[in-house]
Amino acid sequence: MTTLALELANRTRTALIWWLLGLLAMAGYVVGAFTTLSDVEDISALYGEFPPALRNVIGEVDIGTMNGWIHVEFLAWVPLIMAIYAGIYASGAVSREVEQRTVDFVLGLPVSRTQFIASRLAVGVWNLFVLSASMFIFLVIAVAISGETLSPDRYALALTNAFILGVALMAAYVAVAAAVDEQSRVTGITLGLTLVAFIATAGLRAADAPEALRWFTPFEHYYAAEAMSGDGLPLLPLVLLPSLAVAAATVAIYWYNRRDIAI
Repeated sequence: MTTLALELANRTRTALIWWLLGLLAMAGYVVGAFTTLSDVEDISALYGEFPPALRNVIGEVDIGTMNGWIHVEFLAWVPLIMAIYAGIYASGAVSREVEQRTVDFVLGLPVSRTQFIASRLAVGVWNLFVLSASMFIFLVIAVAISGETLSPDRYALALTNAFILGVALMAAYVAVAAAVDEQSRVTGITLGLTLVAFIATAGLRAADAPEALRWFTPFEHYYAAEAMSGDGLPLLPLVLLPSLAVAAATVAIYWYNRRDIAI
């Protein structure tokens, strides 16, 4: 499995670098833009006048501070970007192997189907970790250079939440890819599910729907606004999301071991 994982990590490295550069460029722009603002008090007051439904979607933060600004302009969207990456990764790492008929060669080696899927899951977790850790390091450096108040503990909490949410969605998307051969079809399914879930979460928050209903949408378990405001993270996402990731990974391995692979 280690060999498979290393080969896949090397194969996905270029794409990962481009995704990383895009995220870091976005983060750098957000931090740099805040330092050019002259009337942060007016911006904070303006955000307070936004409709409550819109503030429920984005999160209750003080946009007149660097932490609140980073959340509204960057961290609030990080889970969506990471989920899109996870869907594209899953389709390329699993379904494409069948389309390109390389899975026949791989499984002809002393490699089990469980090891094959486990290697895909392991590299997916690693790639998401690289994205999250790099964003954390970049934010610490960029904010320090800007001269604004540095809050590495808050960045770490928010990005940890984004990471475990991304891992849970990635595992679920690998499970989809384990059941569907066509790469384009898996990409469409996973990106569609991502957008539907994200829009549903926003809609339910805007409508102030009952928490019990919102609980079933994955993006509801992202608490960056609370983390960046200094309130910390609730225990729920730290327990629920890893549990969902393990469950989805188990389903992926089970399906891939039982299905017929068209080669």
